[in-house]
Parts: sequence; C-alpha cells; structure tokens
Amino acid sequence: MRAAVVLVALAACHSHTAPPPQPPPSGFGYYLLAMMWAPPCAHGLTLHGLWPNYTEDQARGQPRAWPQFCGAYAHCEKAEDASCAPGARVPDELAALAPAYVEGNGSFATHEWSKHGSCTALPAAEFFAAELAAIRSLPGNGTPEALRAAAGHDLARSELQRAFGIPPESVVLGCDDHCRFTQVGFCLAKDAGDHPTTPTPCTASVTTSEYDNGCVTRGCERVAI
Repeated sequence: MRAAVVLVALAACHSHTAPPPQPPPSGFGYYLLAMMWAPPCAHGLTLHGLWPNYTEDQARGQPRAWPQFCGAYAHCEKAEDASCAPGARVPDELAALAPAYVEGNGSFATHEWSKHGSCTALPAAEFFAAELAAIRSLPGNGTPEALRAAAGHDLARSELQRAFGIPPESVVLGCDDHCRFTQVGFCLAKDAGDHPTTPTPCTASVTTSEYDNGCVTRGCERVAI
C-alpha cells in the first residue's frame, strides 16, 4: 500500500513539473553600435561593437551607464580565458566588416561577446548576426560616400554628423585631442528579443562622454578625417 502511495505521489509531481526556466529579460534600453575609422588601413568604417546601454532611468543607482560581463561571464572582467569565448564562429560577412574580430587568435571577438553580448538575451551566433544586421541597416553599411571623399581633409562637425543618413540625435562622433575622427556611434532601439531596430536618440550618458562623443565634448567645430 505504501508503494502505491509513493507512486501516486511521484505521478502527481511529474504532472506538475514546471517548464524549463526561461532566461530573464535583459535590463537595458537600447544599443550603441560603435564603428572605428582607421585609414589608410581600412576602406571604410569597421565594427568595434554592439553595446547594450541603459536609459537614463535604468542607469540610476547603477555603477555605470551600461551593463557588462553579465551572468556566467562575470569572471571575464578580471581575466578572459577559454570559458569567455563565444562558442560561435564569426560569420564571413561580418568578418569583412569587423576584421579585428578574426585577426590573431580572435580574442577581440571573445572580449566583445563576454563584455557586451553576454548582457543580451541573444546566443552568440545570433548576437553576431545582430551586429551584421545593424550595420547593414545603415546607408552604405555605415560608411557614407561623404566620409570616404573627405579622407585626408576635414569636415564641419555638423556636416559630418548629418552625413550618416540617420537623425543627428542618434549619432555620436569620436575625436582625439587634435579633433581627428576616430569612431562613430549609432544609437539603435531594440525589440523584445534584443535585436537592434531603428535609430533612437542617444542618452546624455553617451552624448556627454568624451570617449563616445569627443568631437562635441572637445568643441571640435571641424573634424579631420
């Protein structure tokens, strides 16, 4: 009789087994797609990374304005090892736009995945695909003809900001101490699955950053390309 009771109890437990836990929703508001400019080595802008960023409300009480090294990748902040690798191959199409991801031993792809990709709801292969899709969504794959034509010269900062074909409030421009163009960032909204979508206004944490928006914070009226 006792055995029968145990079997009934086990059956009841199995009939109410909870479904596998789903990954928690990501807690960031938008992406910053950062692309580097390094002529004459490159024929256009190359991918630096797709970085989750908090909205101003989300950033309150946080140590920084973005999440990084999330979940199982927290230890990668101190030292990146084999466990920090994405476990997915960088697609050929993306590699052409992100040569730093595959040069050497591919450690830059590991860094970008463990620091930034780990904070999204996307698996590594899908994160790389999302980076590619974000670049492809921009005019000229993010490198407008006006930028190519200005190489070796300079442009008014306002003209450079408008050259990318999306609202200027979604564009931040990186400059060094000598007002030389170093990189550009595009603020992109995201869908419920953490795929980047359309341009969205950048938050103050980005627009006031000397790293992200140095052409503005350094008062560069003209930018050397």
